[in-house]
Amino acid sequence: MDDLAGSAASTERGEDRAAALAERLFDAAVDAFDLASVYIGDRLGLYRDLAASGASTSAELGERSGVHERYAREWLEQQAVTGILDVDDPGLPAARRRYTLPAPHAEALTDLDSMNSISPIGRTVVSSIQTLPSILEAFRDGGGVPWTAYGRDMIESQGDFNRAWLREMLGSTYLPAVPDVHARLLADPPARVADVACGVGWASIAVARAYPNVRIDGFDPDPSSIDIARRLAEETGVADRVRFEVRDAATLGGEGPYDVAIVIEAIHDLSAPVEVLAGIRRALAPGGSLIVADERVAESFVAPGDAVERFMYGVSVLVCLPSGLDEQPSVGTGTVMRPDTMRRYAKEAGFAQVSTLDQIDHDFLRFYRLDP
Repeated sequence: MDDLAGSAASTERGEDRAAALAERLFDAAVDAFDLASVYIGDRLGLYRDLAASGASTSAELGERSGVHERYAREWLEQQAVTGILDVDDPGLPAARRRYTLPAPHAEALTDLDSMNSISPIGRTVVSSIQTLPSILEAFRDGGGVPWTAYGRDMIESQGDFNRAWLREMLGSTYLPAVPDVHARLLADPPARVADVACGVGWASIAVARAYPNVRIDGFDPDPSSIDIARRLAEETGVADRVRFEVRDAATLGGEGPYDVAIVIEAIHDLSAPVEVLAGIRRALAPGGSLIVADERVAESFVAPGDAVERFMYGVSVLVCLPSGLDEQPSVGTGTVMRPDTMRRYAKEAGFAQVSTLDQIDHDFLRFYRLDP
Protein backbone atom coordinates (compact mmCIF):
# COMPACT_ATOMS: atom_id res chain seq x y z
CA MET A 1 0.00 0.00 0.00
CA ASP A 2 2.82 2.37 0.83
CA ASP A 3 4.38 1.72 -2.59
CA LEU A 4 1.05 2.41 -4.31
CA ALA A 5 0.57 5.62 -2.34
CA GLY A 6 4.09 6.75 -3.14
CA SER A 7 3.60 5.99 -6.84
CA ALA A 8 0.32 7.94 -6.91
CA ALA A 9 1.92 10.93 -5.18
CA SER A 10 4.81 10.82 -7.64
CA THR A 11 2.41 10.71 -10.58
CA GLU A 12 0.45 13.64 -9.16
CA ARG A 13 3.64 15.67 -8.71
CA GLY A 14 4.63 14.86 -12.28
CA GLU A 15 1.25 15.96 -13.59
CA ASP A 16 1.48 19.19 -11.58
CA ARG A 17 4.93 19.86 -12.96
CA ALA A 18 3.78 19.20 -16.52
CA ALA A 19 0.81 21.53 -16.06
CA ALA A 20 3.05 24.22 -14.60
CA LEU A 21 5.43 24.00 -17.57
CA ALA A 22 2.54 24.12 -20.05
CA GLU A 23 1.19 27.24 -18.33
CA ARG A 24 4.61 28.87 -18.24
CA LEU A 25 5.25 28.28 -21.95
CA PHE A 26 1.78 29.54 -22.85
CA ASP A 27 2.59 32.75 -20.95
CA ALA A 28 5.90 32.90 -22.82
CA ALA A 29 4.04 32.64 -26.12
CA VAL A 30 1.82 35.57 -25.11
CA ASP A 31 4.93 37.58 -24.26
CA ALA A 32 6.58 36.60 -27.56
CA PHE A 33 3.57 37.86 -29.49
CA ASP A 34 3.74 41.09 -27.48
CA LEU A 35 7.38 41.55 -28.51
CA ALA A 36 6.50 40.89 -32.15
CA SER A 37 3.72 43.48 -32.00
CA VAL A 38 6.15 45.94 -30.38
CA TYR A 39 8.50 45.29 -33.29
CA ILE A 40 5.70 46.24 -35.71
CA GLY A 41 4.92 49.44 -33.83
CA ASP A 42 8.60 50.33 -33.60
CA ARG A 43 9.58 49.60 -37.20
CA LEU A 44 6.49 51.17 -38.79
CA GLY A 45 6.73 54.28 -36.60
CA LEU A 46 3.30 53.72 -35.05
CA TYR A 47 4.42 54.50 -31.51
CA ARG A 48 6.20 57.65 -32.61
CA ASP A 49 3.10 58.75 -34.51
CA LEU A 50 0.81 58.18 -31.54
CA ALA A 51 3.24 59.93 -29.19
CA ALA A 52 3.24 62.98 -31.44
CA SER A 53 -0.44 63.03 -32.47
CA GLY A 54 -2.31 61.86 -29.36
CA ALA A 55 -5.60 59.98 -29.33
CA SER A 56 -6.30 58.47 -32.75
CA THR A 57 -8.72 56.23 -34.58
CA SER A 58 -7.45 53.41 -36.75
CA ALA A 59 -8.22 55.43 -39.88
CA GLU A 60 -6.29 58.44 -38.62
CA LEU A 61 -3.28 56.37 -37.63
CA GLY A 62 -3.35 54.48 -40.91
CA GLU A 63 -3.53 57.62 -43.02
CA ARG A 64 -0.71 59.37 -41.16
CA SER A 65 1.64 56.38 -41.04
CA GLY A 66 0.93 54.82 -44.43
CA VAL A 67 -0.53 51.66 -42.91
CA HIS A 68 -3.68 49.95 -44.21
CA GLU A 69 -6.61 50.81 -41.93
CA ARG A 70 -7.60 47.19 -41.30
CA TYR A 71 -4.11 46.32 -40.10
CA ALA A 72 -3.93 49.51 -38.05
CA ARG A 73 -7.22 48.61 -36.37
CA GLU A 74 -6.11 45.09 -35.46
CA TRP A 75 -2.77 46.31 -34.11
CA LEU A 76 -4.43 49.05 -32.05
CA GLU A 77 -6.91 46.59 -30.57
CA GLN A 78 -4.14 44.10 -29.75
CA GLN A 79 -2.07 46.85 -28.12
CA ALA A 80 -5.02 47.92 -25.99
CA VAL A 81 -5.89 44.35 -25.01
CA THR A 82 -2.30 43.73 -23.91
CA GLY A 83 -2.21 46.99 -21.93
CA ILE A 84 0.29 49.04 -23.93
CA LEU A 85 -2.28 51.51 -25.32
CA ASP A 86 -5.29 53.09 -23.63
CA VAL A 87 -8.67 53.11 -25.41
CA ASP A 88 -11.20 55.83 -24.66
CA ASP A 89 -14.38 53.72 -24.82
CA PRO A 90 -14.17 50.01 -25.68
CA GLY A 91 -17.94 49.97 -26.23
CA LEU A 92 -17.81 52.29 -29.24
CA PRO A 93 -17.90 50.88 -32.79
CA ALA A 94 -14.41 49.89 -33.93
CA ALA A 95 -14.07 52.77 -36.37
CA ARG A 96 -14.84 55.37 -33.69
CA ARG A 97 -12.57 54.12 -30.89
CA ARG A 98 -9.65 56.39 -30.11
CA TYR A 99 -6.37 54.99 -28.80
CA THR A 100 -3.69 56.77 -26.77
CA LEU A 101 -0.08 55.90 -26.01
CA PRO A 102 0.42 56.88 -22.30
CA ALA A 103 3.37 59.19 -21.72
CA PRO A 104 5.36 56.67 -19.60
CA HIS A 105 4.91 54.02 -22.30
CA ALA A 106 5.90 56.55 -24.96
CA GLU A 107 9.15 57.15 -23.08
CA ALA A 108 9.97 53.45 -22.96
CA LEU A 109 9.01 52.81 -26.58
CA THR A 110 10.16 55.92 -28.45
CA ASP A 111 12.94 57.66 -26.47
CA LEU A 112 16.17 55.80 -27.18
CA ASP A 113 18.01 58.05 -24.73
CA SER A 114 15.74 57.08 -21.83
CA MET A 115 17.12 54.66 -19.26
CA ASN A 116 13.77 52.88 -19.65
CA SER A 117 14.15 52.41 -23.42
CA ILE A 118 12.98 48.90 -24.32
CA SER A 119 11.85 48.86 -27.97
CA PRO A 120 15.26 47.62 -29.24
CA ILE A 121 14.71 44.30 -27.49
CA GLY A 122 11.90 43.55 -29.95
CA ARG A 123 14.34 43.90 -32.83
CA THR A 124 16.81 41.59 -31.08
CA VAL A 125 14.23 38.84 -30.58
CA VAL A 126 12.71 39.11 -34.07
CA SER A 127 16.13 39.08 -35.71
CA SER A 128 17.09 35.98 -33.72
CA ILE A 129 13.93 34.14 -34.73
CA GLN A 130 14.34 35.08 -38.40
CA THR A 131 17.83 33.54 -38.29
CA LEU A 132 16.65 30.21 -36.81
CA PRO A 133 17.07 28.15 -40.05
CA SER A 134 20.77 29.03 -40.12
CA ILE A 135 21.05 28.43 -36.36
CA LEU A 136 19.51 24.96 -36.74
CA GLU A 137 22.05 24.14 -39.43
CA ALA A 138 24.87 25.34 -37.18
CA PHE A 139 23.59 23.10 -34.38
CA ARG A 140 23.81 20.13 -36.73
CA ASP A 141 27.23 20.73 -38.26
CA GLY A 142 28.98 22.61 -35.44
CA GLY A 143 29.57 25.65 -37.61
CA GLY A 144 28.55 29.22 -36.98
CA VAL A 145 26.24 31.95 -38.24
CA PRO A 146 27.78 35.13 -39.71
CA TRP A 147 26.98 38.31 -37.81
CA THR A 148 25.75 39.77 -41.08
CA ALA A 149 23.07 37.05 -41.28
CA TYR A 150 21.24 38.68 -38.37
CA GLY A 151 20.71 41.80 -40.44
CA ARG A 152 20.40 45.48 -39.68
CA ASP A 153 17.80 44.87 -36.96
CA MET A 154 20.38 43.12 -34.80
CA ILE A 155 23.16 45.62 -35.45
CA GLU A 156 20.94 48.60 -34.65
CA SER A 157 19.25 46.96 -31.67
CA GLN A 158 22.57 46.10 -30.06
CA GLY A 159 23.68 49.72 -30.32
CA ASP A 160 20.34 51.12 -29.22
CA PHE A 161 20.04 48.71 -26.27
CA ASN A 162 23.28 50.11 -24.78
CA ARG A 163 22.82 53.66 -26.04
CA ALA A 164 21.04 55.18 -23.03
CA TRP A 165 23.34 53.95 -20.28
CA LEU A 166 26.47 54.69 -22.30
CA ARG A 167 25.37 58.26 -22.95
CA GLU A 168 24.04 58.79 -19.44
CA MET A 169 26.47 56.88 -17.22
CA LEU A 170 29.78 55.89 -18.84
CA GLY A 171 31.50 59.26 -18.79
CA SER A 172 29.61 60.83 -15.90
CA THR A 173 29.53 57.98 -13.37
CA TYR A 174 31.30 54.77 -14.35
CA LEU A 175 34.71 56.01 -15.55
CA PRO A 176 34.94 58.62 -12.74
CA ALA A 177 34.53 55.68 -10.34
CA VAL A 178 38.06 54.61 -11.39
CA PRO A 179 40.02 57.64 -10.05
CA ASP A 180 43.36 57.26 -11.83
CA VAL A 181 41.74 56.47 -15.18
CA HIS A 182 39.40 59.44 -14.76
CA ALA A 183 42.35 61.69 -13.90
CA ARG A 184 44.31 60.61 -16.96
CA LEU A 185 41.33 61.29 -19.23
CA LEU A 186 41.17 64.83 -17.87
CA ALA A 187 44.92 65.49 -17.88
CA ASP A 188 47.39 66.87 -20.42
CA PRO A 189 48.78 65.88 -22.77
CA PRO A 190 45.39 64.71 -24.13
CA ALA A 191 44.80 61.03 -23.54
CA ARG A 192 44.42 58.58 -26.39
CA VAL A 193 41.58 56.06 -26.03
CA ALA A 194 40.89 52.88 -27.98
CA ASP A 195 37.29 51.62 -28.13
CA VAL A 196 37.65 48.02 -29.26
CA ALA A 197 34.70 46.19 -30.85
CA CYS A 198 33.03 49.58 -30.79
CA GLY A 199 29.88 48.56 -32.68
CA VAL A 200 27.91 51.66 -33.69
CA GLY A 201 30.12 53.85 -31.53
CA TRP A 202 28.08 55.02 -28.54
CA ALA A 203 30.87 54.33 -26.02
CA SER A 204 33.35 56.39 -28.04
CA ILE A 205 30.84 59.22 -28.36
CA ALA A 206 30.08 59.12 -24.62
CA VAL A 207 33.78 59.32 -23.72
CA ALA A 208 34.35 62.17 -26.18
CA ARG A 209 31.45 64.16 -24.73
CA ALA A 210 32.58 63.61 -21.12
CA TYR A 211 36.27 64.29 -21.74
CA PRO A 212 36.67 67.12 -24.28
CA ASN A 213 40.45 66.78 -24.67
CA VAL A 214 40.71 63.07 -25.46
CA ARG A 215 41.27 61.54 -28.88
CA ILE A 216 39.43 58.28 -29.50
CA ASP A 217 39.89 55.52 -32.06
CA GLY A 218 37.00 53.08 -32.43
CA PHE A 219 37.62 49.73 -34.09
CA ASP A 220 35.18 47.06 -35.24
CA PRO A 221 35.41 44.32 -37.90
CA ASP A 222 31.86 44.98 -39.15
CA PRO A 223 31.77 47.64 -41.91
CA SER A 224 28.06 48.39 -41.49
CA SER A 225 28.56 49.14 -37.78
CA ILE A 226 31.43 51.50 -38.61
CA ASP A 227 29.28 53.30 -41.18
CA ILE A 228 26.63 53.93 -38.52
CA ALA A 229 29.28 54.98 -35.98
CA ARG A 230 30.74 57.57 -38.34
CA ARG A 231 27.29 59.02 -39.00
CA LEU A 232 26.49 59.20 -35.29
CA ALA A 233 29.83 60.91 -34.56
CA GLU A 234 28.96 63.59 -37.11
CA GLU A 235 25.44 64.01 -35.73
CA THR A 236 26.67 64.37 -32.14
CA GLY A 237 29.44 66.81 -33.03
CA VAL A 238 32.46 64.74 -31.98
CA ALA A 239 33.76 63.60 -35.37
CA ASP A 240 36.78 65.91 -35.03
CA ARG A 241 38.02 63.87 -32.06
CA VAL A 242 36.67 60.37 -32.77
CA ARG A 243 37.93 58.16 -35.58
CA PHE A 244 36.23 54.90 -36.54
CA GLU A 245 37.95 52.20 -38.57
CA VAL A 246 37.19 48.67 -39.74
CA ARG A 247 39.89 46.73 -37.96
CA ASP A 248 40.69 43.45 -36.23
CA ALA A 249 41.69 44.41 -32.71
CA ALA A 250 44.32 41.68 -32.59
CA THR A 251 46.42 43.92 -34.87
CA LEU A 252 46.26 47.11 -32.81
CA GLY A 253 49.92 47.13 -31.88
CA GLY A 254 50.84 49.70 -34.53
CA GLU A 255 47.97 52.04 -33.62
CA GLY A 256 48.99 52.93 -30.08
CA PRO A 257 50.13 53.84 -27.62
CA TYR A 258 46.78 54.25 -25.86
CA ASP A 259 46.42 55.55 -22.33
CA VAL A 260 43.03 53.84 -21.89
CA ALA A 261 41.26 51.10 -23.82
CA ILE A 262 37.66 50.00 -23.39
CA VAL A 263 35.72 46.96 -24.57
CA ILE A 264 31.97 47.09 -23.99
CA GLU A 265 30.02 43.83 -24.05
CA ALA A 266 32.15 42.12 -26.70
CA ILE A 267 34.83 39.82 -25.26
CA HIS A 268 32.37 36.92 -25.02
CA ASP A 269 31.52 37.36 -28.73
CA LEU A 270 35.08 37.01 -29.99
CA SER A 271 36.32 33.84 -31.62
CA ALA A 272 39.85 34.59 -30.37
CA PRO A 273 39.50 36.70 -27.20
CA VAL A 274 43.01 36.00 -25.92
CA GLU A 275 44.58 37.20 -29.17
CA VAL A 276 42.46 40.37 -29.14
CA LEU A 277 43.27 41.08 -25.49
CA ALA A 278 46.96 40.54 -26.23
CA GLY A 279 46.73 42.99 -29.13
CA ILE A 280 45.16 45.59 -26.84
CA ARG A 281 47.83 45.01 -24.20
CA ARG A 282 50.58 45.63 -26.75
CA ALA A 283 48.86 48.85 -27.82
CA LEU A 284 48.67 50.30 -24.30
CA ALA A 285 51.06 53.03 -23.22
CA PRO A 286 53.14 52.46 -20.08
CA GLY A 287 50.74 52.78 -17.18
CA GLY A 288 47.74 52.34 -19.46
CA SER A 289 44.70 50.28 -18.49
CA LEU A 290 41.94 48.33 -20.19
CA ILE A 291 38.36 48.60 -18.92
CA VAL A 292 36.11 45.71 -19.94
CA ALA A 293 32.35 45.51 -19.45
CA ASP A 294 30.79 42.11 -20.02
CA GLU A 295 27.73 40.20 -18.89
CA ARG A 296 26.87 40.11 -15.19
CA VAL A 297 26.20 36.40 -15.08
CA ALA A 298 26.46 34.21 -11.98
CA GLU A 299 29.90 33.28 -10.66
CA SER A 300 29.16 29.62 -11.46
CA PHE A 301 26.52 27.52 -13.16
CA VAL A 302 23.25 27.30 -11.19
CA ALA A 303 20.01 25.71 -12.39
CA PRO A 304 17.36 26.89 -12.44
CA GLY A 305 18.62 30.45 -12.84
CA ASP A 306 17.12 33.89 -12.33
CA ALA A 307 15.63 36.05 -15.09
CA VAL A 308 18.98 37.63 -16.02
CA GLU A 309 20.67 34.25 -16.32
CA ARG A 310 17.79 32.93 -18.43
CA PHE A 311 17.97 35.98 -20.69
CA MET A 312 21.73 35.61 -21.13
CA TYR A 313 21.46 31.94 -22.04
CA GLY A 314 18.69 32.74 -24.52
CA VAL A 315 20.86 35.31 -26.26
CA SER A 316 23.79 32.91 -26.17
CA VAL A 317 21.92 30.03 -27.83
CA LEU A 318 20.43 32.21 -30.57
CA VAL A 319 23.06 34.89 -31.17
CA CYS A 320 26.40 35.03 -29.40
CA LEU A 321 27.51 31.40 -29.61
CA PRO A 322 26.52 30.92 -33.29
CA SER A 323 28.14 34.21 -34.35
CA GLY A 324 31.20 33.49 -32.21
CA LEU A 325 31.67 30.10 -33.88
CA ASP A 326 31.43 31.52 -37.39
CA GLU A 327 35.12 32.34 -37.55
CA GLN A 328 37.33 29.31 -36.93
CA PRO A 329 39.25 28.42 -34.90
CA SER A 330 37.03 29.70 -32.10
CA VAL A 331 37.00 29.22 -28.34
CA GLY A 332 33.18 29.34 -28.46
CA THR A 333 32.68 31.38 -25.28
CA GLY A 334 29.01 32.34 -25.65
CA THR A 335 27.19 35.07 -23.74
CA VAL A 336 27.53 33.40 -20.34
CA MET A 337 31.18 34.24 -19.70
CA ARG A 338 31.83 33.63 -16.01
CA PRO A 339 34.31 35.91 -14.16
CA ASP A 340 36.84 33.08 -13.90
CA THR A 341 36.82 32.76 -17.69
CA MET A 342 37.42 36.48 -18.11
CA ARG A 343 40.31 36.34 -15.66
CA ARG A 344 41.81 33.34 -17.48
CA TYR A 345 41.62 35.03 -20.86
CA ALA A 346 43.29 38.15 -19.43
CA LYS A 347 46.12 36.20 -17.82
CA GLU A 348 46.72 34.20 -21.02
CA ALA A 349 46.88 37.50 -22.93
CA GLY A 350 49.70 38.69 -20.65
CA PHE A 351 47.88 41.04 -18.29
CA ALA A 352 49.50 40.99 -14.86
CA GLN A 353 46.50 42.25 -12.88
CA VAL A 354 42.79 41.64 -13.31
CA SER A 355 40.31 43.17 -10.89
CA THR A 356 36.55 43.45 -10.73
CA LEU A 357 35.32 47.03 -10.43
CA ASP A 358 32.67 46.37 -7.82
CA GLN A 359 32.12 50.11 -7.34
CA ILE A 360 30.40 50.21 -10.74
CA ASP A 361 26.83 49.02 -10.35
CA HIS A 362 25.07 47.91 -13.55
CA ASP A 363 22.10 45.54 -13.69
CA PHE A 364 23.37 43.52 -16.64
CA LEU A 365 27.11 44.15 -16.88
CA ARG A 366 30.16 43.43 -14.74
CA PHE A 367 33.17 45.74 -15.12
CA TYR A 368 36.80 44.58 -15.05
CA ARG A 369 40.10 46.42 -15.03
CA LEU A 370 43.10 44.84 -16.74
CA ASP A 371 46.64 46.17 -16.23
CA PRO A 372 49.82 44.90 -17.98
